[in-house]
Amino acid sequence: MILRYIAALTLAAAALTASAEGFDLVNVTLVDGTGADPRPGVSVSVREGRIAAIGETVPAAVAGIRQIDMKGRFLLPGLIDSHAHIESPAAALRALQSGVTTARVLGDNYLQAVYTRDLVKRGSVPGPELLVSPGHIRPKPGIAFFMVYPEFADAIDGELRGPDRIATATRALIAKGADVIKVGASERAGLAHTDPRRPELTEAEIHAAVTEAANKGLYVAAHAHAREGCANAVRAGVRSIEHGTWVDDETLAEMKRRGTYFVPTLAAMSPLADPKGNSTDDVTLRLRTQAMMGPLRAAVRKAHAMGVTIAASTDGSYTDDDTGGLRVAHDIALLREFGGLSTLESITAATLNGARLAGIDSRTGAIRVGLEADLVAYDGDPLADGRTLFEPRLVVSDGRILVEGLGL
Repeated sequence: MILRYIAALTLAAAALTASAEGFDLVNVTLVDGTGADPRPGVSVSVREGRIAAIGETVPAAVAGIRQIDMKGRFLLPGLIDSHAHIESPAAALRALQSGVTTARVLGDNYLQAVYTRDLVKRGSVPGPELLVSPGHIRPKPGIAFFMVYPEFADAIDGELRGPDRIATATRALIAKGADVIKVGASERAGLAHTDPRRPELTEAEIHAAVTEAANKGLYVAAHAHAREGCANAVRAGVRSIEHGTWVDDETLAEMKRRGTYFVPTLAAMSPLADPKGNSTDDVTLRLRTQAMMGPLRAAVRKAHAMGVTIAASTDGSYTDDDTGGLRVAHDIALLREFGGLSTLESITAATLNGARLAGIDSRTGAIRVGLEADLVAYDGDPLADGRTLFEPRLVVSDGRILVEGLGL
């Protein structure tokens, strides 16, 4: 296993040693991520890391520019995982190999995600662009938080509370290089001893985080299952509700009015992510999943019908733990099956919606001239058969071909 990983990392890293490639992908079936119908017989030219041209004819051959006949394969924007927990180069590579070219990493143990992000940025290891919250601000943030932020150690046996303290904690995360800030509006679902129906930070506390983040041009993502927690977070001005199991109609209407995004993590809130052991805690969590799936799926259907913008995600680690096998393709399938999204809408949830949520749609999230060349190609039609999305044949990140299947 380790040798296979090292070999894959070496091969992918070799592509990073050169500048972004110039190449033409000819004869693709283009799904541009905007919701537009597929376009067959299209050529996409990439130069200096960006999409330089999109046309119906094959470009003239140019010395030094590789032309790849895609034979009608479907070309999509690189997938965006809007809620992930990628904390190592190995996990980053797995995400990339699954077609993910951008991920929001919401929470970070010991700054591992921050350092992984920086290695990817430097071109030292292959991986998606990572947008990281270097911690999770909540009343009881856990020992890993205090080891990185010892200035809050007085709350180890108590709680991190009050708008002023939450504002200070937000500034601390920003000082560690935050791209986004994650706050806890309700307790976690993935721990047997916590109650996801119980609110955590108050509206005033969350608003303090939103204000501090906005001062630096950053957004806040709120972990929220509880009805009251969702309402507090939306009124406080967060960018997105993560999970949203018991969000009510009134709050969904307010999300629509404000433009708040919904990241329901359907794949994570399903048996796909359940612990496989037989301990009391494992059994408790499996039973909890069964109780929470129904309300969450109903909430997604209502949100979609009301016009709330939905983004796809995994809430996964891309490692060997219980959530490590989750892929964005799982979430896309569940959004189609239980959320009422059309096939094109589900693709947009994993591309352009994710870019807009992160505030990076001016440079990625769609296939359009001038945007970064973040692309993924598939053998089959992902609109007709979602299983196609589990095995990309080509992954391009920032204009570099980092995953290339045989026969291209």
